[in-house]
Amino acid sequence: MANSTADMRLSGGHPALELANTVDSRRGRWGPDLLRSFEDLLVLAERLDLIDRKAALRLRKQAENDLTKAAAAHADALALRESIHRLFLSEDVATSYPIDDLRLVEDHARRGRAHQVLAEKGAGYAWTLLLDDLPQLAQLFAIKAVDLLIERDRRRAVRECKGSNCGWLFIDHSKSGRRMWCSDATCGSHARIKRFRSRLKGH
Repeated sequence: MANSTADMRLSGGHPALELANTVDSRRGRWGPDLLRSFEDLLVLAERLDLIDRKAALRLRKQAENDLTKAAAAHADALALRESIHRLFLSEDVATSYPIDDLRLVEDHARRGRAHQVLAEKGAGYAWTLLLDDLPQLAQLFAIKAVDLLIERDRRRAVRECKGSNCGWLFIDHSKSGRRMWCSDATCGSHARIKRFRSRLKGH
């Protein structure tokens, strides 16, 4: 079991889903919560290559110098995470997106978009969030979540892992489109072992 965002598995297939998955389990039990501080959010962003070293150092220093603002940014990230989870869980159960959660994610994304600048990227340019203020890190995840929503007609529905004590969200990129687990090596393996033991008891 992971202890933090530094060692959790990244199996969601998209940054917004990895943020939603920072609760170790949502089925059978809830928790533990792996997003316990602004630093944990920053570590996750670094692992997902959403932020470069210079921006990470800048935000880390800001957080150390203003603990109150860092705590507020962390609280915003937690609220955003839960809205993202409920939004994309609705795809798994084929229901409409919860409107309050949609509006919360939209609001965070709008605030982030307002601070984007056109910056060089490779041979061209791209809209870039400079990440020079603590709240912008959660806003970046909100922008990613909105991008995933916009792509809905060009991708498969997000799924929820059916493993015991899991419930993580993921995008199924398999050829068959029948993936049931966030990770076949963990939840998939545990499910097979459970079925095997159940069959043994039946004999």
